[in-house]
Amino acid sequence: MYNYGSYNKMDHPKHKEPEAGKKNEANLQSLPIRAYLDQTVVPVLLQGLAELAKERPANPIEWLGNYLLKNS
Repeated sequence: MYNYGSYNKMDHPKHKEPEAGKKNEANLQSLPIRAYLDQTVVPVLLQGLAELAKERPANPIEWLGNYLLKNS
């Protein structure tokens, strides 16, 4: 199992340099599914789920969807 507690937002591909971004996109395409999701979706999803647990909104799916749109 993976430890996501040490995730640094600056490690996310959108925070990398533009040149590194092009290389990174090519590398992302060649990753296995789990590694691709771990590097792109899981960090922001876990952050969103943690905030969702704190907020406990009436419509959690809508809240999480909005969170992901704002923070991706």
